[in-house]
Amino acid sequence: MNAIKIYFKRTTIILICCTVLMAAHPPKPTPTENFEYFWKTFDTHYGLFGVKHVNWVDVYNQFKPRVHDSMTDEALYALLSEMITLLNDNHLNLYPTNGDLPAFPGGILRYVNGKLTILKAQEDYDLDVVKKYLTNYHEATGSVRYGILPDNIGYITITSHGDSRKDIQQSMTTILGALKDTRGMIIDVRGDYGGHDAIAQLIAGYFTAEEKLYMITKKKNGPAHDDFTRPEHWTIAPKTKTPYLKPTIVLTSRFTQSAGETFTLALRELSHVKIMGDTTAGSFSDNPTTEMPNGWMFTVSIGDYRDARGKSFEGIGIAPDEFIRTTKEDLLQGKDVALEAALKKFQ
Repeated sequence: MNAIKIYFKRTTIILICCTVLMAAHPPKPTPTENFEYFWKTFDTHYGLFGVKHVNWVDVYNQFKPRVHDSMTDEALYALLSEMITLLNDNHLNLYPTNGDLPAFPGGILRYVNGKLTILKAQEDYDLDVVKKYLTNYHEATGSVRYGILPDNIGYITITSHGDSRKDIQQSMTTILGALKDTRGMIIDVRGDYGGHDAIAQLIAGYFTAEEKLYMITKKKNGPAHDDFTRPEHWTIAPKTKTPYLKPTIVLTSRFTQSAGETFTLALRELSHVKIMGDTTAGSFSDNPTTEMPNGWMFTVSIGDYRDARGKSFEGIGIAPDEFIRTTKEDLLQGKDVALEAALKKFQ
């Protein structure tokens, strides 16, 4: 009897161990499962199918026949990247956990020879070149810098909107105090990669004497393509008793994106402001990150952002009032053609 009891106890231990081992090594998600999850997440949460005029079911029917469970990670990555490129959305990213695969970084999209291409590097703006035109150059924060250009024109460059409200409030008070006697202002957002829309809104408030509606947003809140929150109306309001109201030019580029673009939306509503440069990136929406069954990460644009008149610039960008772009060759020669063109407007 004792031997029998020991036998059953050992069997129980073996079964438990096997169960633990099996639980510790669940089956690897198949390419089909990953594809279905990826497609369904966009179907449920993506907020721009209407704006982009994309039929997501048609996209499924186009790509699903190419998916099979023996396909490699490389093939699946290429297929998913191709899918989201069809959405022409700079805010979409795909991050494989396989170190042999590159990240699909989103980035600035432009048609080159009829093909949608990601621009890898900015070649129309270089702060080191701009500095050669400036006197009294200062760094107010890690992302906001200022100085004075020839003919007593103020200059502010913003590279992101990630600073705290307190830092921005202190910095803008200092900046406007230093530049209050200038004849005009150039605000350079050609290298503005975005950040917090509320910080962009705050900075814009230092350039207006009255409250202005500049943006209307809504975000996905249900599975249907038209399930959205109630529209949120964004306004700029004066943040100081002495806002800067002299002639102002905003310089933009294809690398002006996200909160840099909502900042541009705000300033373009002001009568003393003109936009010069290149069309902006056309990527406004928030883009939270989610995880696929295989551990890969990807982002989804969940919002629908429009200007005060209800127009969307997603995938299009904000066109300047006057087009001018500095080239790579200009910068190599130490010249900023767009900045010089803006300066001439004050002569």
